[in-house]
Amino acid sequence: MNRFACFAIRRASSSRASIFTLPISRNQPFIRSFQTTSRTLATSAQAQNGKSAYAKRMEALLGPRPTSKNKLLSNSNLVPLQQPWPWHEIPNRSSSDPEIITLQRTLFARPPDLSPPLLLFAAGIWGLFVFAWLILPDPPKKELTLDEKKLIEENERKAKEANIISRLSMGFTSAIFSSAQPLIYGIVTVALIAIITSSTRIITRINMVQTRFKDTNEIQKTILRLTNVGHEMIPFGKPKFREVKVEDCQVYLPNLNNSHAVRLRVLKNGQINKNSLDRFPYSLDYRAVPENTRIDKEVVQSTNRLQHVFGPVKTLS
Repeated sequence: MNRFACFAIRRASSSRASIFTLPISRNQPFIRSFQTTSRTLATSAQAQNGKSAYAKRMEALLGPRPTSKNKLLSNSNLVPLQQPWPWHEIPNRSSSDPEIITLQRTLFARPPDLSPPLLLFAAGIWGLFVFAWLILPDPPKKELTLDEKKLIEENERKAKEANIISRLSMGFTSAIFSSAQPLIYGIVTVALIAIITSSTRIITRINMVQTRFKDTNEIQKTILRLTNVGHEMIPFGKPKFREVKVEDCQVYLPNLNNSHAVRLRVLKNGQINKNSLDRFPYSLDYRAVPENTRIDKEVVQSTNRLQHVFGPVKTLS
């Protein structure tokens, strides 16, 4: 009787579960796609509303841009100038021919937030510290007192009696304390070298230089003179810059929401030169200069001029 009752209860429960089980609907893929579409639309709307102030400012400055993740945009579709951008003549130092004149106009100019000579001065002071630490002899070792010898013997006895984990921890601590000074010097030196090297990829000025024949006004060549933070570390002497061809440069924006500078990449024969610092792009800071900053240099942040020379700025993501 008990076996029959148990069998009846199991049978009823299974049949009841089968009654309330929903059949598989043929419209389920459509429902899933509809839910996914709504979720995607909500996510994109949230992304549009959650853009940073810099992203909105860059969108307003650059205007509509093509998007491609595969390759950078060529310089074929140039943006027309919205305002006049005249040339002005400068002394011709590259050629002694009086029939050739040199013209120049500013494409980009923004002083760096940190003074380049101050960065070089800090690196020089730290270099003196490292040089003095390397050449100075080690202090003479003094003889140990009886108390110090007893303390050393007690520590050695405890180390022998300790287990493997304690020995490893004591050995690690001793190694850290014994090499703390060279470790600190090494870390700070590597950090300063990295800061100075990365600062040479920050553009402070781009001049567009063109040489022409005086009589015929025929263009001989057009180049760009790039000035970075490294060039401005020595404030005196002849102005330093790097000359590159316009066709060897490409501009792009890595990410509209996260990046805070337009990138300029210098190519070699149309390819990235991985054996030099040109494997890392230059940065053109288009952030607004703070109002309370004292500026004694020219500031030119015209995205229209940039896109007139290189074409529309492309966003990678």
